[in-house]
Amino acid sequence: MKALPSQRLSPNTRIFSLKCIKIHLKSIPLCSDSASTHSPAGADTRLRPVCPRRNMNRTIHASSTVSAAAASESGNRKAGVLFVCLGNICRSPTAEAVFRSVVEKAGLTAAFDIDSCGTGGGNPDWFTEGGWSYHEGDPADSRMTMTARKRGVLLTSRSRPLQPLDLSRFDYIVGMDPKNLRAIKTAADYWLVRPMGEGKVPPDYSRRVVLMTSYCRKFTGAPEVPDPYYGGAAGFERVLDLLEDACEGLLESIRKERGL
Repeated sequence: MKALPSQRLSPNTRIFSLKCIKIHLKSIPLCSDSASTHSPAGADTRLRPVCPRRNMNRTIHASSTVSAAAASESGNRKAGVLFVCLGNICRSPTAEAVFRSVVEKAGLTAAFDIDSCGTGGGNPDWFTEGGWSYHEGDPADSRMTMTARKRGVLLTSRSRPLQPLDLSRFDYIVGMDPKNLRAIKTAADYWLVRPMGEGKVPPDYSRRVVLMTSYCRKFTGAPEVPDPYYGGAAGFERVLDLLEDACEGLLESIRKERGL
């Protein structure tokens, strides 16, 4: 039998089904961000080669939750730090790895609960019931991984979206740019008035949300950690320069606040 055209395509091309396209085009832009970042059209070049799996981002990482709960019950609650960017494949996983390294060098690993996540990767309804996120489950971008490795920083995390429980689990929710901060607020406000966020999103969550570059000491005045996804090698180096500086400042700030 003569093979159909779709059967001769590479797997990465063939499994992107019309069903996915239909879902994608019907997404309702609930996020307050600009269309260039949080719209179906602006996200096309970030599409994963497989159909996104719905409802995945409603599952909390059980091991992390148990760890945080155990620390709280013992009266020795760790300082929770969550780094957030758009897709959780470039900036936030690097911030997580750099901060872990800084904390380890200070001998304070046991005092911290550190993680990273994204805000949908470009899908506008990622935070809604049944929503999904681009890149979910993916490792960090290979370009970011290679650049970080040259500085002795190893990226080992997998992409995941921000979830309601994160807003109570973490004391410092650190966005890489102002758009990330707005996306966090949009999601949190949505969860606050719905069952999916009941008992998970504290009403005063916004006091935990901060901008990464506000902790810079060398690169003071930097408005953001820019997304290097569409740029060249220099962009990834810039990300590391800013994060190494800001992570040192963040640890110093937390140590002063908590007397560590």
